[in-house]
Amino acid sequence: MSTTIEAPTMTASTTTAPDVEWTETDVVQPSVWIGRYRGTYIGLVEHREPEGFTATTHRGRGLGNFASLEDAQRSFYKV
Repeated sequence: MSTTIEAPTMTASTTTAPDVEWTETDVVQPSVWIGRYRGTYIGLVEHREPEGFTATTHRGRGLGNFASLEDAQRSFYKV
């Protein structure tokens, strides 16, 4: 079963949904952001050169490569 999070209305001051928490970690490797939705792990974003930012769900499904961190994080929302 796949969980999709509906995207909230974004404003200039809002870059992610209020319930999604992104934590940068260097434990796994440098430039990795762990995403949690209401405390539950939803996936991760990695900074990779030269691709940019790669998003992967909690089930290991790739969401793609993105030019910015914000775009990679937004890829977890259904728009």
